[in-house]
Amino acid sequence: MRKKLNGKGVAALAAGSMLLGTSTGAFALEIKSGNDKVELQLKGHIARAVLVADDGQENKFLHVDNSNSESRITLDGKVKADDLTIGSTFELQWQANPSDKVSMEEESISGEFKERIMEVYLDSKELGKFSLGRGDMSSDDSTEVDLSGTDLAGNSGVADVGGGFKFNDPNVSMPTTDENGEVVDKRLAVSNVFDNMDGLSRRNRVRYDTRKFAGFGLGIAAGEKEMFDATLVYSGELAGTKLEGALAWSNPGSDKDYSQINGSASLLFPFGLNVTAAFGSRDLDEMPAGDDEPVFMYGKIGYKCDKLLSIGSTAISLDYGVYENVKHQDKGEEGTAYGLQLVQKISDWNTELYAAWRNYELEDHTGANYEDISLLMAGVRLKF
Repeated sequence: MRKKLNGKGVAALAAGSMLLGTSTGAFALEIKSGNDKVELQLKGHIARAVLVADDGQENKFLHVDNSNSESRITLDGKVKADDLTIGSTFELQWQANPSDKVSMEEESISGEFKERIMEVYLDSKELGKFSLGRGDMSSDDSTEVDLSGTDLAGNSGVADVGGGFKFNDPNVSMPTTDENGEVVDKRLAVSNVFDNMDGLSRRNRVRYDTRKFAGFGLGIAAGEKEMFDATLVYSGELAGTKLEGALAWSNPGSDKDYSQINGSASLLFPFGLNVTAAFGSRDLDEMPAGDDEPVFMYGKIGYKCDKLLSIGSTAISLDYGVYENVKHQDKGEEGTAYGLQLVQKISDWNTELYAAWRNYELEDHTGANYEDISLLMAGVRLKF
């Protein structure tokens, strides 16, 4: 028997589904708005995994929520009137043991709800889209354009899995406790070295996106604390070959002292071969003498096959990235990351199985002998 919910019952259902780790699809629910003119949709996904980490001195087995695609729940409302769509999006994220936060010292992190999106928008096919509230700045995801089908397992944001693990060096002291009982740890974490400069993320902002012209579109956004960005995007297909790309400029405003340019592009051939590239560079207002500006370069090559298994498409890829001075310009750091990713879809269940191996290397001008960090992750994402 199909059940109906009015608008008041949706939030309770959403929270209950997330806390229980179950999908609302299991109940065959029909979501009904409190207003008959509004189309209401409840959706989301759960992305869990197990992670094995080796920092050169010890190994650990952990249970994580995949920060490449954090578990979330979304409520979309729309009203359509001729060419104009008036809509709203309310999205919550929930993670226990985020894959970018767990470490050898902290393997259990309590889950909590975190707002991702809370916006209203006006969308016209002729005039473009205007958005108001908390949501993506125009530059968000501009270094993560990826047609490989494996971005769930790994992409240019290599610190989204393993960002909390620390590099070990015999010449750098292990964590100690000061006279106040506070832990002092001077080691660099993966997140201190690897940053894909992916725009300005999600903020309270106003944003405008033009309609597409010959595959090209322009987005601009102005956010809190005087931040601003602009992004040129492209999406097209020729003879079965798909190409997508983004090029962004951003200024993070009063809290930061730099501007940034970054982008990415991905090409998918009709026979499954694909290549992806991303880059980023920051122009610092105050550059330490003799040091280089932060920059990163990333590449991926993959193969995507829709017919290898009858249950759904199979995608595999190899990637490599170099990240220089992205957080500590005075240390002359160069981080290298490379890995292997695999994603298998199960189409009838709207489910993806994924696995990834990643290795991180670190060098700096001091000549320290840092141990590599290697990770192996395997998990499941269920969309509802």
